[in-house]
Amino acid sequence: MSNRSVPASIGQAAQDPGSSPGQGTGSGLSAAAQAAAADPMPATAAAGPGLGPASTLMLSGRYVFKPASPKDDLLVIVRVDVDRFFPQRCLSVTVWRQIARTTAHVVARVTSDQVLGRHVRTITATVFYRDGEPQMMPGDRIVFQASGADIQQGYQEYALTLAIAGAPERRYPLVFDSAYFDPVDLEVDRVENAGEPALTYSTNAHPNRPADLPTETLSLATIYQRAGFATTMSPKAQVIPLSAAGVNGTWSTAELHDAMATYWSLYANRPQWAMWMLYAARHDLGRNVGGLMFDDMGANQRRGAAMFSESFLFDPPAGDPAPKAWRQRMLFFIMTHEIGHTFNLAHSFQKAFGTGQGAPGDPWIPLQNEPEARSFMNYPSLVSGGQEAFFSDFRFRFSDDELLFMRHAPRRFVQMGNNRWFVDHGFVAPELIGLQPGWRLDIRPNRELNVYRFLEPVTLEFKLTNISDAPASYDADALVDGHHLTVFIRREGAPTVQWRPMATLCIEERQDTLAPGASIYGTQMVSACASGWLIDQPGFYQIQAVLDVGLYNVVSNVLRIYVAPSRSFEEDRLALDYFSEDVGRALVFGATPGLAHAAVTLEELMRRCPDHAAAVHAAVALATPKLRDHKRLVAADDGGLAIRCDRAAPEAAAEQIAPLLQSPQDAADTLGHIPYFETLDRVAAALSEAGDATKAREVLQTSVATMKQREVLPSVIRGAEQKLDAVDARKK
Repeated sequence: MSNRSVPASIGQAAQDPGSSPGQGTGSGLSAAAQAAAADPMPATAAAGPGLGPASTLMLSGRYVFKPASPKDDLLVIVRVDVDRFFPQRCLSVTVWRQIARTTAHVVARVTSDQVLGRHVRTITATVFYRDGEPQMMPGDRIVFQASGADIQQGYQEYALTLAIAGAPERRYPLVFDSAYFDPVDLEVDRVENAGEPALTYSTNAHPNRPADLPTETLSLATIYQRAGFATTMSPKAQVIPLSAAGVNGTWSTAELHDAMATYWSLYANRPQWAMWMLYAARHDLGRNVGGLMFDDMGANQRRGAAMFSESFLFDPPAGDPAPKAWRQRMLFFIMTHEIGHTFNLAHSFQKAFGTGQGAPGDPWIPLQNEPEARSFMNYPSLVSGGQEAFFSDFRFRFSDDELLFMRHAPRRFVQMGNNRWFVDHGFVAPELIGLQPGWRLDIRPNRELNVYRFLEPVTLEFKLTNISDAPASYDADALVDGHHLTVFIRREGAPTVQWRPMATLCIEERQDTLAPGASIYGTQMVSACASGWLIDQPGFYQIQAVLDVGLYNVVSNVLRIYVAPSRSFEEDRLALDYFSEDVGRALVFGATPGLAHAAVTLEELMRRCPDHAAAVHAAVALATPKLRDHKRLVAADDGGLAIRCDRAAPEAAAEQIAPLLQSPQDAADTLGHIPYFETLDRVAAALSEAGDATKAREVLQTSVATMKQREVLPSVIRGAEQKLDAVDARKK
């Protein structure tokens, strides 16, 4: 799918400026938050094995390139992850051009970390992951350098260098922005009958723990600070009166969603580095539910979670030596676990779910399950030896794979309210993606049944609707220009494949406004694309679309269609030539002279199977080049190039599209409303221009009558009637 969503944090003012590396913790938190977190940074940096000498001054954190000229719209964010807590020995770089709305993101593994020269630390890394526009981040080697004239004052100068084979290096001076990679705000509200939430835990409270586990009091903020986030606990946390839940003290999933919607209605309706936890007593389903990420419906997702204090999960085992401490630890563990889901983390044992059905070019690094991981994202009871074995070796952290994702994946994968839960860890199927607030995208065929004949191209209508209560801005060409629309297709039992248009138009963006409840429409033939035919075998298919609207993705319903088996030997014989790249292009662009072989195949299809639905598509493809003068680039006699012109032949085109006039309902079924009526309109216009007003009028009369029978929008019918009136006026 398309990865064009822009991380909201890029270019924003730092919310956690911190101090310069080497000068204290650099947390950037308020005094109250620091006191609650009580999480000092490590005193020295740990050099990775085999990487050579490294400075003991801390470097991990976020760095920003700020252009000297206000006309330069290039923004660069560098995340350095080489020391502090649980270093992953990685650098990640996000590049963004604001005007063009293009972005690139790379992650690189550190291969060298040394002090070269006086007070100059050089870190070299090799790129192993890419996302976005490749030309914005070429090359495979990244060099991060820190230096300072007076090393006692810490480093003062930073730079990023991109090494590009065969081209000059690109160097960007950087400014230290934060000791953390991103800010995040956590709010925990509790229902009055739920008791006190476990926001802290003393690591020595329970005897079952690693022997060398440091004795300290951890908080939720501490855990996520160590994961790389400048974490603050919202001062707005409150106790919710029980009456807010209705007549009883338990909560249904629908109630939880409504509560989430109410909460987030108070804030901007967009992705944010913020999440909300509701601490309640019990779910309607009973004590077997311990917590859930209930923000999985509708729009901005992964922003909220809930947990239930009366769940069986918090019942200490019989005979436990410290039952109160056991319960406190488990409450703290589950709360951290549920918050982890809002960072798009899956369960340790479900990371590879469905990867056998993944689409090519999975957005994030393919993941393996970690069933024995001592991670907040695992279930302690599921590891070998059960919860006792788990906590005896649990160090209150996330796994390395999880930290790599949280710190270095494209931020839309991680940020709350952005891409839907677990989609971009290893894209398995688009039905896991959610909808964008304010918009709805529907895909549908304009026919009664979602059943297609063998050889019949699948043409779908895309309907984008403004479902908000205010006018909304959109790109007027979003459904047709090739930049914004991606379609995923999966034949049941086969891998998911990605459809992209045959041509992508580089055009000026035309912003328009859509009123509440209004819709725009577009049509695409999705059976074939530039990579070949995607729907060319009998069977059931599932289809879903993703549309880039503004900065985010809007995802459609899942449409299930059925392609019937071949009915005859003729169909089987034609299929050998029909399912070719040239025929696919001819069906999209028309059977132009440059697609002569495809034209022969389509003509044979019409001759051998004249009543087949595919013959209607063939007729349109063959008629299209005849509707206008067609230029051809040819070799001239002098060895150069010349342009030749094939003159329009509207009368021949009208004869070619006879099936559209003879059986208009069947033709509209297979072509779809937009292609059917557009074809008739173009044929009528060409006939009128050629002086054949009588034939043009017949075509438009068929068009208007079919529109009324199929209950097309009145505004569309009025437009067709006006064209008919214009032909009548010209005829007079």
